[in-house]
Amino acid sequence: MNLLSTLLFAAAASASPLEKLFNLVTSGSGSNNGLYVTTESNGPLNSIAVLSDKADAATFYVNHGTVRYQAPNGAPYAMALVSGSDAQEPVEVSVSPSSGSSGFKVADNGVLSVEGQNWGGWLVCDGDSEPALEYVNTQSTADLKEGCEKVQLHAVVETSS
Repeated sequence: MNLLSTLLFAAAASASPLEKLFNLVTSGSGSNNGLYVTTESNGPLNSIAVLSDKADAATFYVNHGTVRYQAPNGAPYAMALVSGSDAQEPVEVSVSPSSGSSGFKVADNGVLSVEGQNWGGWLVCDGDSEPALEYVNTQSTADLKEGCEKVQLHAVVETSS
């Protein structure tokens, strides 16, 4: 491959829409629309995904099917669908530098979904200080726990002003 071909290939790869920086925003619910995904620490290396206003929105990008969190400290955080201890409830979404789930897809309309991982949709659930982002575990036959509402997550590409 000559130099020009290599440069064109690299430019095309870097312009991939999957690697654009975006915020994740809720929609499709009665009362939990327009909430932005951010993170809240729950240990030295772990955070949970919570929902807040735009001012606190976390920045994400998709790399090879994994949603990466662009952490202020530069750590390689990734969004992971982590199994909870009670398999009969929706499972928490966690952000951790030590693991990340794959199979994330951003559709042409911006909706974020997951292939596999027992994923059955996104939920907004009552949290300790802020609403928590969780997902429906398709392995569970239990009803959604009280205080949870199904939502969609949209990847809204960040634009410079």
